[in-house]
Amino acid sequence: MEMFKKVPPMPSHLLQPLRIAVLAAVLSSTGVAMAQSGPSEAGRPTPAQMQKIFPEQKRLAISDQQARISILQNGERCLSAAASSEALRACMKQQRDASQRQRQQHRAAMQALFERNGIAMPQWGKGDRKGKWGEGRPGTPGTL
Repeated sequence: MEMFKKVPPMPSHLLQPLRIAVLAAVLSSTGVAMAQSGPSEAGRPTPAQMQKIFPEQKRLAISDQQARISILQNGERCLSAAASSEALRACMKQQRDASQRQRQQHRAAMQALFERNGIAMPQWGKGDRKGKWGEGRPGTPGTL
């Protein structure tokens, strides 16, 4: 039973730095937790706000997905029926226009959802991108 040997007490001159290190670790982890539960980045809803609007946001997302599927199916039928290059181009333009209208409708519905709940519309999108198109994110494969 040698593994249960009595460990000699730590010298007092080593205890103080150890106590300080433990206290610093506890305080820094508490600060991280407080930062995560506090206000979010400027222009972004808090997690509590996002949780509040989640059911309607989910319903809008499903509705948007169904509308986009319908647009694609209509586009496929149009393309299949096209008998010329001009008809093909017209189908593609019709699908592009319908997709753009759907994006605008979805954006307006989301804006209304945020406004009804007293939340500023988040500024997600183009401003969040790092670097130019096609460069990828730093540290991901293919960005060397």
